[in-house]
Amino acid sequence: MTRSTTHSTKGVLHLKDAIVLLESGQPVNLRLWKLATGDILEYKGAVCIGGHWRKGTHRVRLPRSGVVREFRDVTLFEINNNSIYL
Repeated sequence: MTRSTTHSTKGVLHLKDAIVLLESGQPVNLRLWKLATGDILEYKGAVCIGGHWRKGTHRVRLPRSGVVREFRDVTLFEINNNSIYL
């Protein structure tokens, strides 16, 4: 009996590796928590346009609206379907 391998596999990345992937300039899919409410935000095809190492934040441009969003790195919990650990 064989198992089907058609399902998508989910990987795990360290936060530093996730930041390297984010800063590559390629579009990425992000999932993060909104600190004020705890809601989960999903940004599809976001492109990093900058970051602030000391503040621990990054800015991304959303492709559909062109809006720039800034988030704290520690709120990021998934990038390109890969879970992130600290």
